[in-house]
Amino acid sequence: MKRRITLIAFLMSFALAWAEEKQDGEKLEQLEQKVDVLTQEIERIRLGEVVEPTLESAYGLGPAASKVYHVKKGVSIAGYGEMVYKNFSSEREDGTDSGATDQIDLLRAVLYTGYKFTDKILLNSEIEFEHAGEEVSVEFAYIDYNAWPELGFRAGMVLIPVGLINEQHEPIAFHGANRPNVERNIIPTTWRENGAGVYGEIGPFVYRTYVVAGLNAENFSAGSGLRSGRQNGSESSIEDAAWTARVDYVGLPGLLAGASTFIGNSGQDPDEDFDAKVTLWDLHAKYEWQALETRALYTQATITDVGEINAIPREDTDDDGELDTGLTGNKSVGEKLYGGYLETAYNVFSPLGFSQYLAPFFRWERYNTQENVPGGFTENPANNRTEFTYGLTYKPIDNLALKFDYQDMNNKADAGVNQVNLGIGYVF
Repeated sequence: MKRRITLIAFLMSFALAWAEEKQDGEKLEQLEQKVDVLTQEIERIRLGEVVEPTLESAYGLGPAASKVYHVKKGVSIAGYGEMVYKNFSSEREDGTDSGATDQIDLLRAVLYTGYKFTDKILLNSEIEFEHAGEEVSVEFAYIDYNAWPELGFRAGMVLIPVGLINEQHEPIAFHGANRPNVERNIIPTTWRENGAGVYGEIGPFVYRTYVVAGLNAENFSAGSGLRSGRQNGSESSIEDAAWTARVDYVGLPGLLAGASTFIGNSGQDPDEDFDAKVTLWDLHAKYEWQALETRALYTQATITDVGEINAIPREDTDDDGELDTGLTGNKSVGEKLYGGYLETAYNVFSPLGFSQYLAPFFRWERYNTQENVPGGFTENPANNRTEFTYGLTYKPIDNLALKFDYQDMNNKADAGVNQVNLGIGYVF
């Protein structure tokens, strides 16, 4: 590159000297115009070597995940990571020994790789290393054809477009060392699946809708609801497909408000004569005004044929190596699950004119993974939970977040275990 710039500069000087020697005014004027063009080209080349694409969200994805949309052409590299220390109380709510062990975990280190083939066609992917490399998985990998701003086509492994966290799960995008539990146990973040669909922007509205492989009801549980039923794109059964869609209003500065849904059968086993239909929806909003940030979300899910789901063998009671007992007692999958949370934060540095970010925050969560169960089963009160999180988020720069929070964990069985969390997260 330096040789190229040096050569251009030499040619410019030679051309000007020759023109002056010839005293040809017309040629001199033409050459000066060419010199201006070449000067602009040199500046463009020089800036292109050092200027990185801006980290801004696109099509609902987090800032780092959106990086490929902001390059002109070719390869894009981005990523994020987070580490969390958890200190658990030695007692439960009822005063009994919690038995909980403190943990420090490199939760994840993530690499986004993308390639922009043309102005309209690109590849975007996320590879995640969880728990210091104990687990490696593909979080998404899809091809976009951005035909028009109002309509684009997408196919591959996609993030299910529900809630506030599933598509924007980078650690600088949410408060607290851990993601909200409503968006882990009711909406099973991070949730991805193989499929295809369309996306776009129409006026003040943005949307995404896909057909994907459905969940697998065989792995649903009382405590974590749909979470273990995610197939995650690994040889996913698609005896039953599902439809998911999302619409958001973004017409006012700082506001995002919308709704999303996921509907599909989850039986997956052709030998089982039941549908296990899952219907999940949510209403969500977030608003930022000057130093104030607020979030709100409510979600609900219903599951049919839960009696048949419970009867699927899951335990080996006679030690013969074969599963022969399903779910009984208070271990039933919930026929109805619900949850919601409210969150507010205030950047105390903003009114002072500081460029850094320091925000105390508070989050209230309420959720139940067994709101209803079939006849013959009982609800486990430990799954009816109310949680309060008080914390602080500090960002010395936009790409780095240091987090501290205290979580007051309550449930109807008085078995909650409070915890203190420290976290660090980054994006690039």
